[in-house]
Order: sequence, then structure tokens, then C-alpha cells
Amino acid sequence: MVSIAGGDDMKSVMDQLQNSADQLMSWAKRNDVELDVSKTKVMIFGNSGQNTKIMIEGAEIEKVSCYKYIGVILDTGLDFGMQVENAVGKAKRASAKIFSLIGGRRGIPVHIGINLYKMLVRPHLEYAFPVWASISDQNLRKLEDAQSQCLRKVIGAKAHSSVAALEVISGVCPMGVRLYVEERYVAENI
Repeated sequence: MVSIAGGDDMKSVMDQLQNSADQLMSWAKRNDVELDVSKTKVMIFGNSGQNTKIMIEGAEIEKVSCYKYIGVILDTGLDFGMQVENAVGKAKRASAKIFSLIGGRRGIPVHIGINLYKMLVRPHLEYAFPVWASISDQNLRKLEDAQSQCLRKVIGAKAHSSVAALEVISGVCPMGVRLYVEERYVAENI
């Protein structure tokens, strides 16, 4: 369960969160559900340095500065830097599996490597993209670098090859273009 609270001051936010925690506990008791308070977390977004104290059955809920929720790492500043680092790491691990099949151009054909990139690597770079699409240019470059490194190896291009050429040869759009398309789609369908 996720409870979201907002308000003009921290006291009203904390009151809302405590009320949600109380309602959750009441529901759990009525339905014979045991809650593990150690797995329950509180996260305050923004510049709140104030102490938070939300209780469930006398136990204080832990306050965290980041939390992975449905595969997306949320942080208190919502800059999604940790999400980008996580996505790049997963993409690099997935791409290493593809590289092992390439074998210095003696392995799988280039078009199969590109298809494997699209199926196995790119989903890590773009998972839930509309949620964290407000990333900084620096973080967008990290995603684009991960994509271009993978495409270079899949295509067998030199390290100094043009990123634009890689994208044209592979038929893979730049991450910035894909981000723009995602943002437009979400904006038009809300």
C-alpha cells in the first residue's frame, strides 16, 4: 500500500500519514492480516529536514531517503540519479551476455545482435521511463553512453565512431528522442 500526503506544512502532512497508518492497521486487524512494520517505510519528498515520526502499534516506521517501488528507485529529491545508475548497471550486465555471443564478429550476425539489444538491453534503460523522465541532461547522457557503448560492440564499430552513425546503422533512436516521445505520449493521454 502507498499513502501519499501533501499540505502547506509538515504537521498536516504528518497527521495525514499517521491517519493512513492507523487506517491500514485497522484494516489489517479486521482482515486478520499481520503487518511487518520493519518492511514499512516513510519517505518525505523535498527539502524537509524535519523529524518524522509515524507509528504503527508503538513501533516507529523507518524514514528512508530512497526506496525502490515497483522497480523504480525513488529519492527524496526526485532527481532519479540512482534510478539511472541502476538502469545502466542492469543494461551493462545484459549487454555482456550479448557480447559473449558476438565473439569478435565470428559469432551471431549484426542484425541479430541489434535485435537482442532491443529485446534484452534497452528495456533496462527505459523501464518505466515516463515515471522518471524528468532526469537531468547529465543522467540522460549516462543512458545514451550506455546505449552507444553497446551498439558499438554489437556493430563492431571503433571506439571513436559517431554516435549518430551507430544509431542510423542500427535503426535505434537516441535516448533523448525516445524520452521526448514518451513525454509527449503521456502528456497527450492523461
